[in-house]
Amino acid sequence: GARVALKLLQKERTDRWAFLREFCTHLCLRGALTCIQVLSLAFETPQEFVFAQELAPAGDLCGLLTPGVGLPEVQVKRCAAQVSAALSYLHGHALVHRDLKLDNVLAFDPECHLVKVGDFGLTRVLGWQVRPTPGPAPYAPPELWPHLGTGEARVRLEPPLDTWAFGILLFALLTGAFPWASPAPSDPAFRRFCTWHGHTCAGEAPPVPRTWRGLRGAARGLLRGLLHPEPARRCPPGEVLRYLGRAWL
Repeated sequence: GARVALKLLQKERTDRWAFLREFCTHLCLRGALTCIQVLSLAFETPQEFVFAQELAPAGDLCGLLTPGVGLPEVQVKRCAAQVSAALSYLHGHALVHRDLKLDNVLAFDPECHLVKVGDFGLTRVLGWQVRPTPGPAPYAPPELWPHLGTGEARVRLEPPLDTWAFGILLFALLTGAFPWASPAPSDPAFRRFCTWHGHTCAGEAPPVPRTWRGLRGAARGLLRGLLHPEPARRCPPGEVLRYLGRAWL
């Protein structure tokens, strides 16, 4: 039979309800061909909760890209189209992933002809009020950043949270680096991006941030839409399809 991967969740860090919620979310996504599929098989050991999912032989995108270089443009576009489809499916079914990152996109071949989004442990229904969960800083959108780690404020889950992470993921695939350390006003790289992004009036435009200069105009335009500082003005993930026929690097 086909080989599968076992996902193990340590009981000391995961309660039964959280395990069942993640497993059932996976089961509900069986119609999404760009999301990792699970078998109707779950069990537990004295130390772990376990379920079986399809095996992605090439590992995650983090392991495929070359730091400081990224992936070839054709591979990035394959990833972009498939991750976009996964997010569009989730958002169309009123779900927000909340943890999109390189580590959670799995490849079935090194050339990325088939990649799928996985790890739905933080996925929740659109509109839910949740406490922000600390994660990799570059993926956090600016509207979430002030609340991380406070344990107090609750935020309403909306698709732009995933859209921002999608933009960061694409930038990392294209360049092999993150555009900034954190989306905070104190971060110089993020501050320069906001100045460049916000220039709309006549007069001399601010310089393109250094880390963006290797990208063609189409890629810059797409990423500016996905990474708009204002959540309501971010373009949907499906917008990437309009840019696939143009040069990115």
